[in-house]
Amino acid sequence: MDILGWIKKIGEFISKIWDVIGSFFKWLQDAFNWVVDFILGFPDYLFSLVVDGVVGFFNWLPVPSFFHSAASAFSSVPPEVVFFAEAFRIGEGVTLVLGAYLLRFILRRIPIIG
Repeated sequence: MDILGWIKKIGEFISKIWDVIGSFFKWLQDAFNWVVDFILGFPDYLFSLVVDGVVGFFNWLPVPSFFHSAASAFSSVPPEVVFFAEAFRIGEGVTLVLGAYLLRFILRRIPIIG
């Protein structure tokens, strides 16, 4: 065997070793990407399980009987009262007041502010 054939065989051997090393590092990069995707995706998965559990729990609860009679209670309000309640925006005002009370309640629970 001449020297040129021998150098060519060494070059092919080094090329194959280089390909093996490259494929190993590609596998290592894919494994690292999988771990990062798992770590970043696990909170979303866990949150979706918790939310599905909470929704399932509330769907499992029976509807109280007084909810069925509440609809008929609002139908007995005279149309004049409904007209003035809409004109004075009573619904939005009650929502704002209740929201302010809720915000005050939450802020009072924070040790630094309350």
